[in-house]
Amino acid sequence: MNAFALNLMDSHSVQRFDNVKQFIGADSSGSFGLLAGHAKMVAVLRYGLARFVDMSGKWHYLALPGGVVSFANNELTLVTVRYFLGEERTSICKLLADEMAATDSDIHQSRVTLVEIEHALIRRLGELGGQEYGEVQRV
Repeated sequence: MNAFALNLMDSHSVQRFDNVKQFIGADSSGSFGLLAGHAKMVAVLRYGLARFVDMSGKWHYLALPGGVVSFANNELTLVTVRYFLGEERTSICKLLADEMAATDSDIHQSRVTLVEIEHALIRRLGELGGQEYGEVQRV
């Protein structure tokens, strides 16, 4: 049997597939495929879709915002912040896009909040800078 194991790891879970026939992913140089017995390798996956087929011929799709794969001892390990796994690629691509949009929104809101805090601190420092050391502020 020409199969290898695939370990999927993200910040939410770990999944293992023991009978993988082929994995197809993409890095900055383009798409590549892995079969059982491949030489040791490491690659940085780009944002998008990867897929693998098990020994029964069933394809599984992975939507991910990038990640790292390493292959050694007939075992492929994929590590990413978040991935979506399914058999229908359109729906998992939408899940990834929605997740990334929510993350971008959270990051934007955090930046806005930090700017507001900075401005408040600068105003307060300006108010305090107008006083001499040891003076009591009169209201």
